[in-house]
Amino acid sequence: PTQIMVKAAQLLLAGTLLVAVMSDPMVDAVSAFSKASGIPAFFVAFVVTPFASNASELVSSLQFAKKKRIKNISLTFSQVYGAVTMNNTMCLGLFLLIVWYRGLDWDFSSEVTTTMFSIFALGVIGSSRNTFQTYWAFVSLAIYPLALALVFFLDYQLGWH
Repeated sequence: PTQIMVKAAQLLLAGTLLVAVMSDPMVDAVSAFSKASGIPAFFVAFVVTPFASNASELVSSLQFAKKKRIKNISLTFSQVYGAVTMNNTMCLGLFLLIVWYRGLDWDFSSEVTTTMFSIFALGVIGSSRNTFQTYWAFVSLAIYPLALALVFFLDYQLGWH
């Protein structure tokens, strides 16, 4: 057990270092793409980067799903559900902690409201049963474009920042 803990700590440290080294160039790339395409940076960051950052989870989920057993499909959905919930909740919590600690101005009410709506909606779906029929995947996936549309509506139609 100690050897496993040491190896896990080493891998976490290595991953943290990689993120620290790669995050600034990634932010620069997202900003440059946003400026070149004329698309607001928020939408680029929430459409393009999730595909890159969650690629490993996508591949492992597809491998489970290829077995076409009810238990494996449910495991795939649970894995995706858990990853989305953890990413949104943890990142939002850490971000809000940094904003509070440093006394930064807050100008992202529409994004946070939309994120919390998405987390709540997926939580309701995920906690409703242990085994999911295929149509629930489409319902869950529909939350993402609806969230982007909600941010667009709140920001550009209602002027709510």
